[in-house]
Amino acid sequence: MKKILALTLFVVLSATSAFAHAGHAHTYMGTVTMLHSSTQFMMKTTDGKDLTIDTTPKTSWLHADGHTAKASALAIGSRVVVKMNVNGKTAASVKISAPAKK
Repeated sequence: MKKILALTLFVVLSATSAFAHAGHAHTYMGTVTMLHSSTQFMMKTTDGKDLTIDTTPKTSWLHADGHTAKASALAIGSRVVVKMNVNGKTAASVKISAPAKK
């Protein structure tokens, strides 16, 4: 009986932990390091990871002050905050800030 209870508890906990992170939209902060195309760029996050970000026509572009921006405003060295769609594959929004002062 104890084995059945332990096995059931293990299965239930394993199943819930497997789905605990699903549907979470990630946000990344960092600096643009490369422009691949009009729909893709690379950034270095604040924790030092390199990420390639894909955008779509539905991606919203904003300046740091909240005003609407265009994708063409993105430049190497720009600081960005990228909010990903729930699918984790494309950006929902990109907020562009001025390049860091040297």
